[in-house]
Amino acid sequence: MDILDARVPEGFNIVPKYIRKQKYMYIVHTDKGTYVIRKTDVSEERIVFCDNIKTMMRRKGYRLFDNFEISVTGEPYFRLDDTYYIMTAASREAPGPDYGNTYDFRQIIRGFAAFHKAAAFGSCSEYSDFYGENTIEKFKAGGGRLKRLRRLVYRKKRLDDIDYTFLKNFEYYYRLAEEAAEGLEKYDFYREEKRAEEEGRIAVNNADEETMFLYPGGLYMTELLKLSVSSQLEDLRLIINRYLKKNPNPQLTAGDIIKEYSSRNRISERQIVLLYYLLLFPERYIKTFSVYYQKGHAFTPVYVKEAVKKTVDDKERHLSYISELIK
Repeated sequence: MDILDARVPEGFNIVPKYIRKQKYMYIVHTDKGTYVIRKTDVSEERIVFCDNIKTMMRRKGYRLFDNFEISVTGEPYFRLDDTYYIMTAASREAPGPDYGNTYDFRQIIRGFAAFHKAAAFGSCSEYSDFYGENTIEKFKAGGGRLKRLRRLVYRKKRLDDIDYTFLKNFEYYYRLAEEAAEGLEKYDFYREEKRAEEEGRIAVNNADEETMFLYPGGLYMTELLKLSVSSQLEDLRLIINRYLKKNPNPQLTAGDIIKEYSSRNRISERQIVLLYYLLLFPERYIKTFSVYYQKGHAFTPVYVKEAVKKTVDDKERHLSYISELIK
């Protein structure tokens, strides 16, 4: 079992009574309270950037996230050899949200809307290293990625069921990738990204249930280490795609989600159209097949076939669902 080096708690000036390993983190019980210590593979600059954003949000009165504890070196992390550790106070006992539960999902939508409304700090040259990726270029690259996968399949001497599934659906998904990139260009997503940079708008870039809790005061977030200066639409894309993945028969329509979000943070008609094209991009399909063809040996055939089948089976449902945004 992986054991936490004793120098790490010392680096945060705490004396453990006992330590429990839980997944990728250490739960450390002390006389001062309970803390969570995690290894992180992000840079020192990113940790400091995220800590500064949290500080500015607290000044605005928004506090629904954990704070990085300061180490003995005065930084919001502790470095041991080439590894960075962060420490946060353990969250109060509270349930994590369930994307399959309509009430919980409404809380997720409201929580992200409230976060986005608070997380705008104006243009700053120090933010330039933390701008989000160029989404249009990413979408264009997605089409190229599909073509490379097709060439890889064509070079195989023997095709299996998954290969035939990929080839059968290639044109459909390649067209979606092209249409998504063209739509973002037509409705000027560059301007949306530029606006986010000028207004210092922050996106969470994480929609995992494991990093959220439901408190009476709202959605509480942990592990805010993926923050970037990006459009709020990037986060909406993440949570809607996750909602659809978790719910074969979603209770909320796309219109319901927009209405819920807008009750906390206004979204324009043009942004709704841009969101449609963000959701149109077949990211799940591209990732599923990329992982299979690049690392297929690491997965059991049952897992791969189920993942591929579910992705393809959901294609018409997904398109029908998001089409409401542009009706």
